[in-house]
Amino acid sequence: MMEEMIGLEKQRARSVAEEYRSRSYEVIEEPSPQQLPDFLSKYRPDLLIRKGDEWIVVQVKSRSSLAKDPQVRDLAQVLEGKSGWSFELVLVAEGEQIRAPEGTRPFEKDDILQRTVAAQRLIDGGDYEAALLLAWSASEALVRLLIQEEGIQLDRPNPSYILDNAVTNGVIARDDYRLLMTAMKYRNALVHGFKILDFDSALVKDLIRTTEGLLLPD
Repeated sequence: MMEEMIGLEKQRARSVAEEYRSRSYEVIEEPSPQQLPDFLSKYRPDLLIRKGDEWIVVQVKSRSSLAKDPQVRDLAQVLEGKSGWSFELVLVAEGEQIRAPEGTRPFEKDDILQRTVAAQRLIDGGDYEAALLLAWSASEALVRLLIQEEGIQLDRPNPSYILDNAVTNGVIARDDYRLLMTAMKYRNALVHGFKILDFDSALVKDLIRTTEGLLLPD
């Protein structure tokens, strides 16, 4: 099981690397201490990403390996407030079923629309992080619903798997996929107790707009 999770983490790291390369970033996979600045030399990030003066340090973890690795939080703190640097935590789902209370059901389209409206109300009140979490629940539910409407079978419930299937099968456009993947990173940070330093309310607005565009196409 542990070897399988390590394999999934490496596969996800390669996928993230290719996504950044497609956006003209330079990417070093599994950088050595010699390739890291002195203040990061004791850490072992999965990716070191650069474009101009922008540097991104990426760590890919499953939930179980995250719980066992205190260096992830230390790494996030080291980069906090450091000009030109940011930290990105990518979570890999562990292939288990979603554990939900008895009697739950997937959102229908009316449920999804209600949540985008509620997320907009949170934005109007200045509660952007809560708005992101609510808007994300609507977005993920909608993409899952659109995939099912196309008759595509989903083997796993985790969001990255769902989004990868959606873009591969033409259910969502590549630009929508990139926005959703970005939103998912911020969602992951919030629900796992990480402070977001570069949070931009425009991301939530774009997420709501994209979700409503997929839900109510012209």
